Amino acid sequence: MNEASQGPSRTEIWKMFNQISPTYDRANRILSFGLDQLWRKRLGSFLPKIGGMHILDCATGTGDQIIALLDRRSDIASIVGIDMAQAMIEIGKRKITKKSYAHKVEFHTASALDIPYPDNHFDCITISFGIRNVTDVMAAFKEFRRVLKPGGRVLILEGTIPRNKWLRSLHLFYLRYFLPKIGGLISQNFKAYRYLNQTIESFPQGEKFNGKMRAAGFVNVHAHLILGGVTTVYQGEKDV
Repeated sequence: MNEASQGPSRTEIWKMFNQISPTYDRANRILSFGLDQLWRKRLGSFLPKIGGMHILDCATGTGDQIIALLDRRSDIASIVGIDMAQAMIEIGKRKITKKSYAHKVEFHTASALDIPYPDNHFDCITISFGIRNVTDVMAAFKEFRRVLKPGGRVLILEGTIPRNKWLRSLHLFYLRYFLPKIGGLISQNFKAYRYLNQTIESFPQGEKFNGKMRAAGFVNVHAHLILGGVTTVYQGEKDV
């Protein structure tokens, strides 16, 4: 059994995201106290220091990560966002049309397990709060390496559990009791937000996740803790 299959089932989870798409952004802002936007900006600080990048954003959802990257770096040449949840993508398209950099962005309905681009195509791949939703993490890593250029970078933002005992206890209480109730009230889908806290707790993290990235062939792997480990940015590179 692979790690992604532990905990709640990820099979066709995109259908759940389609259902909660109308309230998804509002729920994120409320449940994270607005910090989700800052976390996405923080991921942008780990982008390669090169101009004219072509970026792939997997599990792009409503496009918040794309917006955070292009707001931060005007020298990005293009970003493609892919997701299986078409309703989420439609919201992302509407948001992007209001931006001056809309011409740099494309959205496609596609899976991180079957990326519709050729080998060695992108300079960087990002995925925010999505890797724990894929049905086979190692298969996703294989696709990431395939479409990355040699020396290209992958950046993975994900919810994690802090190591500090007191912060850990507080965060687990929030995930188990506050988040499912408030998220359920906002979306009228309590199952979706129970899934959220269960997958965060059951998904491999820290050095265990780093080990999976290395096993998939990534080099220069690092985990950057944010807010004491409430979220983490994992970084790795395709060998040259």
